[in-house]
Amino acid sequence: MSQTSLIVPVAAAVRLCDDIRRYGQLDLETGGFFLAKPGSAVTTVVAIAGTAGIIRGYGLFAITRPAFDAIFTWAEDRGLQVRAMVHSHAEEAFLSRTDREGGLRVKGFISAVVPAFADPPPDPSAWRWWIYTSGWTPIPPPVTDMTARCTDAVVFDGDGVRAD
Repeated sequence: MSQTSLIVPVAAAVRLCDDIRRYGQLDLETGGFFLAKPGSAVTTVVAIAGTAGIIRGYGLFAITRPAFDAIFTWAEDRGLQVRAMVHSHAEEAFLSRTDREGGLRVKGFISAVVPAFADPPPDPSAWRWWIYTSGWTPIPPPVTDMTARCTDAVVFDGDGVRAD
């Protein structure tokens, strides 16, 4: 797959932005993950950050080890891969020093930042995207699938993964 081979159904982006807006109106960052089957570019699950083991603040979104373990184990048990992490910023979409140094630095992993968290644009082409190789490299936004009608949504945190 090419470095930009991710397809995001509109429903997944809208669902994530609904959550970003809810927290953004409280001046808090948040985020989630896009999951796909190995070898597939199509996002089939959007995983929204819950509360246990999730740290939010103005300029801060952190996922603790138990929350990471919950979503990655859940994905593996279902034959899925966590392909991209998406999180919000108050205004601009950029990789902060914390994002660059504390994010998942795994070759081929994608990271995106959604700007204007109080009223985030639901179109992934308005977000900024990077892929990790030997560092973070900017990439074009993924293809947005207007025809996908159903993307599963789950909530993950340190207490596990559950249907949204």
